[in-house]
Amino acid sequence: KIGRPISMHTGINTGLVVTGEVDMEKGTHGVAGDTINLASRLQNLAQKGEILVGHDTYRQAEGHFSFESIEPATVKGKADPVQVHKVLSLKESPVTTHRLSGLRADLTGRKVEMADLGDAIENLRSGKGGIFSICGDAGTGKSRLVEDFKATLNLEEIQWIEGHAYAYAQNIPYFPLMNLLNGIFHIEEGDSSEKIKEKIESGIRGLIGKSTEMVPYVGNLYALTYPELEDVSAELWKNRLEEAMKAILAALAKRAPTVFFLEDLHWADRSFVGLLRRALLEIRQPAIVLCVYRPTFSLFTSHQLGSVNKLYHEIRLKDLSLSDAQDMLGSLLKTENIPSELKRWLQSKTEGNPFYLEELVNTLIESEVLIRENGDWEIARPIKETDISSSIHGLISGRLDRLEKETKRILQEASVIGRAFLYEILIKVSELEDRIDRGLSTLERLDLIRTRSFEPDLEYMFKHPLTQEVVYNGLLKKERQDIHEQIARVMERLFEGRLSEFYETLAYHFALGKSSNKAVEYLVKAGEKSLARYAVEEAHEHYKKAYDILGQKEDKTEEEKKQLIDILNSWGYVYYYLGDVKAFINLFNSHKALVESLDDKARLGMFYAWLGIAINLAGQQKDSYDYLCSAMELGESSGTQKVVGYACTWLPWACSQLGLFDEGITYGKRAQEIASSFPSDQYLFFKSLAGMCYIYYWQGNTKKLIEGAKRLLDYGEKTSNSRSKVFGHFLNALAHFAKGDTVLSRKESEKAAGVALDPFFSQFPKYSLGMSYIMDGHLQEAEDTFESLLYYCEKSGIGLLSGPAQMFLSNILIAKGNMKQGFKKLEETQEVLRKNHMKVVYALSESFLGVVYTQFITGSSPGLATLVKNIGSILKNAPFADRNAQEHFNRAIVILREVGAKSLLGRALSNLGQLHKAKKRNEQARECFSEAAQLFQECDAHVYLKQAEEALASLR
Repeated sequence: KIGRPISMHTGINTGLVVTGEVDMEKGTHGVAGDTINLASRLQNLAQKGEILVGHDTYRQAEGHFSFESIEPATVKGKADPVQVHKVLSLKESPVTTHRLSGLRADLTGRKVEMADLGDAIENLRSGKGGIFSICGDAGTGKSRLVEDFKATLNLEEIQWIEGHAYAYAQNIPYFPLMNLLNGIFHIEEGDSSEKIKEKIESGIRGLIGKSTEMVPYVGNLYALTYPELEDVSAELWKNRLEEAMKAILAALAKRAPTVFFLEDLHWADRSFVGLLRRALLEIRQPAIVLCVYRPTFSLFTSHQLGSVNKLYHEIRLKDLSLSDAQDMLGSLLKTENIPSELKRWLQSKTEGNPFYLEELVNTLIESEVLIRENGDWEIARPIKETDISSSIHGLISGRLDRLEKETKRILQEASVIGRAFLYEILIKVSELEDRIDRGLSTLERLDLIRTRSFEPDLEYMFKHPLTQEVVYNGLLKKERQDIHEQIARVMERLFEGRLSEFYETLAYHFALGKSSNKAVEYLVKAGEKSLARYAVEEAHEHYKKAYDILGQKEDKTEEEKKQLIDILNSWGYVYYYLGDVKAFINLFNSHKALVESLDDKARLGMFYAWLGIAINLAGQQKDSYDYLCSAMELGESSGTQKVVGYACTWLPWACSQLGLFDEGITYGKRAQEIASSFPSDQYLFFKSLAGMCYIYYWQGNTKKLIEGAKRLLDYGEKTSNSRSKVFGHFLNALAHFAKGDTVLSRKESEKAAGVALDPFFSQFPKYSLGMSYIMDGHLQEAEDTFESLLYYCEKSGIGLLSGPAQMFLSNILIAKGNMKQGFKKLEETQEVLRKNHMKVVYALSESFLGVVYTQFITGSSPGLATLVKNIGSILKNAPFADRNAQEHFNRAIVILREVGAKSLLGRALSNLGQLHKAKKRNEQARECFSEAAQLFQECDAHVYLKQAEEALASLR
């Protein structure tokens, strides 16, 4: 009777088939790992009952055991009979290959770390979880520590779930998460889309129950389509995915004590790292989260560490001490009698790096410098500098050179696939297909690669990333290109029905292969996919690579020119989200002549729209207005509604600065109408609405401003759009400021800052917060806020906010007594505002100057130190203060009256009234206060209205 196999795979049988009294679950699980472990497990099992093995397990162990072939057996899941071999005995002299070795030491020098992890498991059993990171340089034994830790666990009691990041997958959004989910839901590379969908649905149902709301968001990670996602924005998708992941991980942790193991996070994509950090800060179910990475990465920001302080434990692995290194050497050689010359070399060469030490000893054995005679190790000849490379890369290269040619070729082909490589892909790529199995067995025996998993697919991985790196770099450029190209072609065939899931990997291999056009095609698709998942940094990298490949081509065809412009038009989203205005404008300006030469109105229209947006952010309002109007006209003439919509979305912002309020509202309403045709593009709706609300603020229409802010907040809540919520709170802050309620204005600004998820949109709350600080007389807080805002804006080129920020800072300098510097800064700022046609902000600066000169007349007496420091400015300006104040107020009033900025006009008139009152021009003061009161009443600005009425009463 033949027992069931532990695992069967397409193209290879790795299962152990047993009879007798052997416990199938405990006795055979994971037997076909490395060959030495396999031999040990077979020997133990042979004592319990008759052992029969499949053909591939036989090939792995034939160097260590004697076998007898018996009749092929029919096995469930296999169409053809499987050749079966009976284990007879352990060979006295195991077969070796070219004297190559694969000696491996016991874990050495890590007792404290193992004890810490052991304590964590005891805490886990009592319901207390924790977050652990294992951080160390390459070769310090991070993976080995985890491997030995895992070996101490009873995996029937402790649930072990792992995910990995790889160097080639750094720009694949949420790659480690997908790697984790593959194990949770048993998703195999060869599964069809229908099969994956079924596994995800049944897996989530088994964990969480009948709720299916999260299924589309998880399934969409695998490029599965769902009707529910058709109009879902990128930000909402990301938010719902995070909710789904937290629910899944929490359900797993509730099912059994769980260790979530995440390896090589220094290669993880930014989107996954962000999700992981938020999950770790929020999930409190008893589980251990074990993260491994190199020191270039940090699991938490310094700000976040305070939130997880009691739960978080960092294990930093350093090189071994000399005594630990000598213990490791003894463990490697299985003896305490170590040749003294070898000890000296150990002290001078290894510097305690475990991986280097292991490679050094294996190199000495393979080069027959270190030999075994009569059970003892001896140095056969003096060790020379030329025998041993001083670098770990050199040691690995030396070991590789001693491999058989065919075995080395298989390893090289695997290295191009990546540190982890699927058997299914390797066998289709390799020119040595019929020798793959024997080659992989040899490489496992030499401890250069290891079997990573049998389920859901047979997958191997290099023992160390440095090994894969050295093997890969040892290939000639042409060889690498050929293999990359072959891998990409194989993947296109193998995953034909699931290509969108592999856009990034296909782009990677084609880019390093020979088909640059294919690389560009998949890079663009990967960029679009990343944007749809709100993975902005990853999208940026994909578009940049596509642009670089296409941009380097000389004598581009007409289609390639159009393709380049399409990349730019898609890339515009990314630059906008990142807020990198300087690079945005430079990139588009450098291609303006090219797009204008194409005679393609739709492409040119979208290009002009993005250029208009970028220039608007830079604060160049008139040029922005011109480009956006041209884009709108091109969109209309080409019948491209999206181009019209984008132009109309940003035109309210340009018009608000130019003082074209009614025109801006008209454009905004048109954008709102067009937005209904593009429900998944939230940008059209919330940005145009926010632009209209900004105009309402300048107009003093607080009723519509508050209504619009509420719509933005409701929309942001409904769609999880943080930008819409930021604008909602920011505009509420402006509404309260317009009413004169600085306390509520400050609270709304703080709310806006609290929901902002990106640096760019975090600047808007600073603007309104700084204004409130000034009005309340908190000058230092105002200065700090505007300095922070200005620093970001100047670095990114965002003149839209830097001009107003500089204006406020100038006034703060004057208010704090630095008059000369303040006047100079304000003069420079006004020149910038005039140049950029920021008419309303310029009028505001004139009004501020009027207030400053009024203080020379009315004002509060400056302290002695201020008088001395500013004596020159006071003597220069005081005699003409009345005239200067009136001139500045009148310039402001003319502009504000012309554009219809009622609230600001009311404040300018009220300030001018105070000047007239101070100079006993009561009739003129009365006129100013009366008009101001009427404007404040229209604007529902009760605080300012009360002040104007009190001023009027004081004149009677």
